[in-house]
Amino acid sequence: MTRPWWLSLLLFTILVALVSSTDPVKNEVNVLQSLKSINASNANVKQCVWFAMQEYNKENKDKYVFLVSKILRAQLQITYHMEFLIDVEIVRSNCRKPLSNDVLCNIQQKSKLEKKLNCNFLVGALPWNGKFTVLKKQCDNV
Repeated sequence: MTRPWWLSLLLFTILVALVSSTDPVKNEVNVLQSLKSINASNANVKQCVWFAMQEYNKENKDKYVFLVSKILRAQLQITYHMEFLIDVEIVRSNCRKPLSNDVLCNIQQKSKLEKKLNCNFLVGALPWNGKFTVLKKQCDNV
């Protein structure tokens, strides 16, 4: 099936705008759209949360996998890529690392292993290419 010519033109225009949004002299990124709240059920938000949690669990020294219990806020900014600023509440699960795909994890509740954190992730994304990068991460105990 052929793609309409206007769709190709639109994608090309977006690509040119994104590439030209970096000022190499100042080494600064031009913001094409400043932070704007978006729905937490947005598919790109879900992809970014999934990616951020994969990275968090890889880097975290805890023996257990952490899961997202709530997405508290999601915002989008557009620079040379899409930047998602996502605030989440995460909790320790009963699943030990490494996690296999066929295991269902439950949240640790009412035990000495119960742990809850609020995390702020800034994820750079080119979702149409499947490229995601955690640019910033901060987590604090609740």
